[in-house]
Amino acid sequence: MLSVAGASGVAALAGCSGDGGDGDGGGSEGSGTSEGTGTSSGGGTTVHDATYNDAYNGNPADLHFNTSGTQNYSWPAGRAVFAPFLKYSFTDDEFLLGALEDLQIDGKEVTLTFREDLSWDNGDDWTTEDLDVQLQLAEKTGSSLWGYLDDYEIVDERTARLQLSGATNPRIIKFELTNFLVDTKKETHEEYLEAEEAEFLQWAWEDPVASGMWSFVSKDQQAFEFERNDQFYNADNVNFQTHLIENTGGGSAQHQALMAGDHIDGAVSSFTPPEIAEQFPDHVVEVNIPAKWGYGIVFNHDDPHFGQREVRQAVAHAINRQSLVDNAGPRTKFTAPIPCGIAPKDQEYWLGDWFDDFETYSPESQDTETAAELMEEAGYTKNNGTWEDEDGNTVGGDYYSPAGWNDWTTMTQTVVSQLNDFGFDFSVSTQPSNDWFSNYSESDFAMGSFYWLPGGSRSAFPYFPLYYQLWATDIGGGHNYREKADSEQTIPGRDGGEMTLNPLKTTEQIAQQSSDEESRQYVQQAAWHNHIELPFLGLVSKFEQSWTTDDEWTVAEEDTTNRQVKWPQFWWVHEGDLQYKG
Repeated sequence: MLSVAGASGVAALAGCSGDGGDGDGGGSEGSGTSEGTGTSSGGGTTVHDATYNDAYNGNPADLHFNTSGTQNYSWPAGRAVFAPFLKYSFTDDEFLLGALEDLQIDGKEVTLTFREDLSWDNGDDWTTEDLDVQLQLAEKTGSSLWGYLDDYEIVDERTARLQLSGATNPRIIKFELTNFLVDTKKETHEEYLEAEEAEFLQWAWEDPVASGMWSFVSKDQQAFEFERNDQFYNADNVNFQTHLIENTGGGSAQHQALMAGDHIDGAVSSFTPPEIAEQFPDHVVEVNIPAKWGYGIVFNHDDPHFGQREVRQAVAHAINRQSLVDNAGPRTKFTAPIPCGIAPKDQEYWLGDWFDDFETYSPESQDTETAAELMEEAGYTKNNGTWEDEDGNTVGGDYYSPAGWNDWTTMTQTVVSQLNDFGFDFSVSTQPSNDWFSNYSESDFAMGSFYWLPGGSRSAFPYFPLYYQLWATDIGGGHNYREKADSEQTIPGRDGGEMTLNPLKTTEQIAQQSSDEESRQYVQQAAWHNHIELPFLGLVSKFEQSWTTDDEWTVAEEDTTNRQVKWPQFWWVHEGDLQYKG
């Protein structure tokens, strides 16, 4: 279990920063499409000479298609050319089959059956020889799936069995498989089986063989260009010829392009403030998908002040979480009802009859009276409006926040203002993302802003966020809670008495149960511990904002299964929900 990686969090960062975590019919002339004579595909589909142009922030000339080499991998381009194993619908809490024809999980055995019509765009059949190489490389690079596997068996050309190392909740395996694409071809990848891991991770795959909707044509500084892949198993759902992912620049440039309506048809992920969204033409459609990610606070548990539970709880009481939402984006953001390590909209389901017993830490106000009582209980006194310990040291320091994340900057300023009004002594330190991560990884901080959910569909299952907050995988455990997490702790209990548990082992029990009902008791205990101890402080979560247009393109209807699947520009094409109207 301890090898679970933070890839979802990294992906969420890319979405947040706009770099790439899901009308009236006449407002845009052209809209980046060109209509010519339709041609008929082999399956009878009329294929229009039309182009869907997606806004993107990144220089395609510097990016590649090696999904394991994450530093310069372009995830939108990868989703264009590689078919997914499995997808997850936030609308229906349902897993959807892509390249897989069937998925069976029986005890410690997972049977993967792939579609008979799964193939590569050069005409080669896909076979489990390709999967064999993919699984070996996944093990070499420490894929989180291998945290649950002992071994696997290739059964035939379309079937494989994974052997689990122990009892595992089936939802965990499904969420892990949503991270897999048909992106590994034996002939191109097998040479890296004997190579050093670093060599494989540094390999830039420039000319991919596609398994998905689109075949790669070219890339330069301006755009990735793709053409319809007629070998794709759902090719009849793709009724237009070309897809472009254009380097428009960051958020402001993407907003201007959508406002202009002259050639951009969508933006796969672009945070857009309400005042900007209101200026978009009527044919620009907003698609909100739960991010299971958002703004929170990470504490250094070795810090003399924030290593104390009472001080962390005082911080939670002194912040008005709703004011962060009001200041930084009520269109897409919302508060965590209870800071307890579980995504906000999943809390009532999982906590059940425990829900009303949790301390909410006053989400819509500052409870400075309770906060002051906690500080005094911890031995602090207020001198000239500032809290000091017995040696006269003030409580505060540099509060780190990532540069260029405008909504986060606003929330950081709100948090620091509220805490300083309460009597702390913080200064905002805005840093490039690399430095921001480094400071936390090196434990060079007291407390600061950080995402409190790892992000992505798997964060809908509470094991992942609860584990993430204990282990802080994305910063290498730099919050210094790991040793404490794997030790016996006694905390105030729900019934007024005491509760004794090992937080890590309790959280791991969530993953080892065969159903939600069997997992629930461990979720409740782990969440109770989390809301008392506050290894992180969850403040705000959000919806991802994806944008598309409906003057010349169809869209998935509201509340349908495919509406909230990441991401519309790819899964909707896969399913035939995004088509050229002709």
